[in-house]
Amino acid sequence: MNGKTFALLVLVLTVLRVAVVSYEEISANEAYYALCARHPAPAYFDGPPGTMALAALGEFHVSDTLWRLWAPVWALLATVGCVLLVRAMDNPVRAMWTALALNALPVFNACAVRVRPELPVLTFVLFGLWCAWLALHAERGIVVRWLGAAVCFALAAQFAYAALVVVPGVVLFTLCTKKHQRAVDGFGLLLLIGLPLALLIPALRWNASYEWVPLFRGTFRSLWEFGLVGFISSTARLFDKFSPVVLVVLFAAWIVALRESRVHLRARFVALCTLPAVLLAVYFALRDEDPVFYLLLAAPLLIAKLLAWLPGKPIGRPVLAVGFALAAVFSVSSVFWAYQSGRGWRETAVEVKAAFLAQSSEGHEGLFLIGGDVPLASAMGYFLRDELVPPEGHPTVYQLESQDISSQFGLWPSYDDFVESEKVVDEYFTEQKGENPFVGRSALYVSRESANDVPQAVKAAFESVTFLKRLPSAGNESGPLYLYFCQNYQTLPL
Repeated sequence: MNGKTFALLVLVLTVLRVAVVSYEEISANEAYYALCARHPAPAYFDGPPGTMALAALGEFHVSDTLWRLWAPVWALLATVGCVLLVRAMDNPVRAMWTALALNALPVFNACAVRVRPELPVLTFVLFGLWCAWLALHAERGIVVRWLGAAVCFALAAQFAYAALVVVPGVVLFTLCTKKHQRAVDGFGLLLLIGLPLALLIPALRWNASYEWVPLFRGTFRSLWEFGLVGFISSTARLFDKFSPVVLVVLFAAWIVALRESRVHLRARFVALCTLPAVLLAVYFALRDEDPVFYLLLAAPLLIAKLLAWLPGKPIGRPVLAVGFALAAVFSVSSVFWAYQSGRGWRETAVEVKAAFLAQSSEGHEGLFLIGGDVPLASAMGYFLRDELVPPEGHPTVYQLESQDISSQFGLWPSYDDFVESEKVVDEYFTEQKGENPFVGRSALYVSRESANDVPQAVKAAFESVTFLKRLPSAGNESGPLYLYFCQNYQTLPL
């Protein structure tokens, strides 16, 4: 393959992704990022502020489509980073094939049409590894290259804390190779570790202010709770995001790199730089948590190793052909479901707005909206953000009250919160110096539950709950949505 053919293929892929983004509606996840961007913070429950900073472009009167074009842009930048890294380690031809294989992965294509943190992280990690490789093999300008690597990893960490799992691999490779044990490389490693951590200080302080709940979820005991059913479920998720053949050969390539790492520097670089990500992918798969992100970080180096090792085997080319074909088929499915995640939200918001105006015209002043879960509250809040003006600091649409804190909604003010006040609400409970300003107000509740399954958190908190209408399904969920009118909020009994 020559450079012109490769550039044309990448251009075609980018144009197709831009077309998909231009035609699709915003997803609930993207709406959630945009709502978070309306509440600037050093960090969020879901991670560092990088993704929210991209979504903040939508707050500067940029259309829904324009700020979401970051998704195909990151895919293009990740492709460039992959080519630069593999070309520096191997040769231009293998670099181009590695980049095309990366673009064939289903998870890569799904992220290339939706604003998410994965591709920004992958982009900066690839550029960081490229700078680190150049620094390790340069005679001049070593500090500048190490600084470039440190800056790239620091930027990656602004999109996901997990981006730093690659850094220990670079450190191990440098310390385990005698020719790289130079004083200047030691200084480079200090930059590589220190700069990302220094830029994360505001985010870490924010997490500390919430007693580290957003960063460390679960308990110490849950760290070693594993299950076979969960492992099977996570493996199936990996099959869907990478395709079965690709997943198997990627792990095979890592084992080969590990075996050859004693004698070959490139194999050692691949094995050690992907070691933390691969181990964490296996660990999270055993815990039935999402291992896809970690394997995606390791994928470019593993693909490069795979393309250097497998073609020389008797079944190498057929396996690669089947892998490419399956990855392409799975990619079409992934892009389709990514596209579907934006289906129907705008139409649902229009109907909710009409019901809101109808109820308000009947004299229900102070009406507010509740979403049954985070996607519902996010999507409705995004599309109704210009019609509804919530109290300062409040989300546009509230998530159903709960003691569970699993998203930024759990940290924002809610309709069940009491505010400081000298007014005595209950003459028998004078110790409480506060009141709930939502008491006596009514709400519209958008839910996935039918009338018989309305949760107790709604039925017990309102004087009456009336079914209004059934709404079409939205997003990737197949079931319908339901709209209820909830009258006279009284707060849940203790």
